[in-house]
Amino acid sequence: MSRRSILDEKVSVLRGISDKRAALFSKLGIHSCEDLLWHLPRTYEDWTDLSFVSELEDGETACFKAHVISMPHVNRRGRVSQTVVKLQDDTGALSAVWFNQPWIAKQMSRGDSLVFRGRIKRAGRYFSVQNPQFYREGEAVPPLLPIYPLTEGLTQNILRDGVAQILDSDSLHFTEFLPAGSRRDHQLASQSYAFSEIHFPSSVHAAEVGRRRLAFEELFLIMAGLRSLKAERTYLERQALVLSEQDEADLQKMEESFGFQLTVSQQETLAAIKRDFERTCPAYRLIQGDVGSGKTAVAILAMGYVALAGKQSVLMAPTSILAQQHYENISKFFEKFGIKTGLLVGGMPAAQKRETLTAIESGEIQCLIGTHALLSDDVKYKQLALCITDEQHRFGVEQRLNLSSKEEAYPHVLVMSATPIPRSLAMILYGDLDISEMRDMPAGRQPVLTYTARNKDRPRVEQMIENEIEKGHITYIVCPAIKSSEMIKMESAEEVFKRLKKGSFSHRRLALLHGRLPAKEKDQIMQALSAGEIDILVSTSVIEVGIDQKKATILIVENAERFGLAQLHQMRGRVGRSHYQSYCILMSETDDVLARKRVTALCRHNDGFKIAEEDLRLRGPGDFFGVRQSGLPDFRASDLSRDRDLLVEAAGAAEKILAQDPLLQEAENRLILPEFKRRYAERLKNPAL
Repeated sequence: MSRRSILDEKVSVLRGISDKRAALFSKLGIHSCEDLLWHLPRTYEDWTDLSFVSELEDGETACFKAHVISMPHVNRRGRVSQTVVKLQDDTGALSAVWFNQPWIAKQMSRGDSLVFRGRIKRAGRYFSVQNPQFYREGEAVPPLLPIYPLTEGLTQNILRDGVAQILDSDSLHFTEFLPAGSRRDHQLASQSYAFSEIHFPSSVHAAEVGRRRLAFEELFLIMAGLRSLKAERTYLERQALVLSEQDEADLQKMEESFGFQLTVSQQETLAAIKRDFERTCPAYRLIQGDVGSGKTAVAILAMGYVALAGKQSVLMAPTSILAQQHYENISKFFEKFGIKTGLLVGGMPAAQKRETLTAIESGEIQCLIGTHALLSDDVKYKQLALCITDEQHRFGVEQRLNLSSKEEAYPHVLVMSATPIPRSLAMILYGDLDISEMRDMPAGRQPVLTYTARNKDRPRVEQMIENEIEKGHITYIVCPAIKSSEMIKMESAEEVFKRLKKGSFSHRRLALLHGRLPAKEKDQIMQALSAGEIDILVSTSVIEVGIDQKKATILIVENAERFGLAQLHQMRGRVGRSHYQSYCILMSETDDVLARKRVTALCRHNDGFKIAEEDLRLRGPGDFFGVRQSGLPDFRASDLSRDRDLLVEAAGAAEKILAQDPLLQEAENRLILPEFKRRYAERLKNPAL
């Protein structure tokens, strides 16, 4: 019998799950029996906490024991039926009502003693429990019944039965990949016990014991796996292109040509990068920096160091707008040093693209700026020594770029994080990278003053905008949607643009920018913005990354509650990029408590790392990154905002093992890496796994 054979089977092998029903399971991401076992309960029905009838309150879901004191009867009104029975205990009475479930009447009789669980409802003197579940007193009922996330067409009982079949199967075999020492040191239950108790717990404590084991293994597995891959790169001695020693005077001249003093964080990060370049194996470094901390300056100097060594580097931007902007700034900077810069983005004229590709292959272009077009098979590098990318493109970039290099060597990789990531998330996402943090700001920058406002405050807000325009400054207005919708009431970029153009700012220069505009039109708007020919730019969140206009001093965010804290902070970083005092106004009519906490948190903090921690706490890791674009694994048992202590434990366990066995080859560790690759290779989208 094969190992864990039932887990490898499709859910359709289970009794009661037809191919048609299996299609409903697939909507929940459940295809195999293993997927179903990892579809963990979100909460539990507690059948142990019994109340007296006199204690029941309107609106609560409660569990109570009572006698049936009347024969069930069915009332029909058209297509709707009501099955009603009267219940009583020593403290009071109420009715139980089931809608469109006439068969209930045959399942109980006067005098039966039953345990009920359902939603309590009071309407004047009428007191009832709605659609309750019930069991006969003394019947074997699990004390805690799992409540699973569902989709239309599936019920709790269908999922419960499917999970129970798996747990009762003779062909269910668990193979422990966690070393015995780690399980002992951290008091972890077996995997078999964990799954049994998290699905059908014997107590609240047992459910948490099971969850803790499964959460620990998720966190441990990804950290041990990533760190082992990092060790593997070192031990296998992948070769990086050797960067010959550059003239220190040239390096210093390049640093001084910025015209400002580098911050301590910039200097420390550059020193780390220089040390990386001295290594014979490729470096993989994450540069974490708050908005405005000067990450781009560090990237430019890193590319300059590579060019002075006679090699090539690439910088991949997330959008063509940002790539164009980087190209204009970087090419001007490098021109005085005789370093040729190239641009490669989608939609370039064919002749221009051919010319650029030829210059890349010959080595004439030393610094290349672009978008995902850089990953095209027709891009051939002469001596690619450095790849700078952002976290969105992180996985797979180094491997694919390397394939087109003429050298049998790997480029160094710098990952630029546009979003300050809490340390707990960085441990998960970037466990195989060295991390540099940039927390201080260039001299002369003033904190952006941030306020919340409602519609009644618009006259004052518009006066602020007018005052700033009079000073020659620029305003950004960000909306959550391009077009208005009848379904969802919120400000759209098109409607706001029309309203301002016809109303308060008809005498000003306005522009509209969003992702659906033709590339040529976007470029024209960006050029006009750079030239100071726009007073007010109305946009969607497309401006979140990379627009750098020193004269932008006001950011207005419409329906601010629709954005995450980290995203709002990124957008706020589009203003305050010079010595001018800048402002961020968060427009929101919502009274939702959690949403108000988010927007007011931004008013209190300018530190992106503190904001990231707050966002993680309020929204969780999935929403923190938006539509899971970061490569963050979809953890089922662990909660990164709650399990911080467990994360530290799991990291310690991984480090302890890797200190003795970095490649995880010893007998007790041999199952860790295969399990890591089996679970996460596809989710992390890394061809190297």
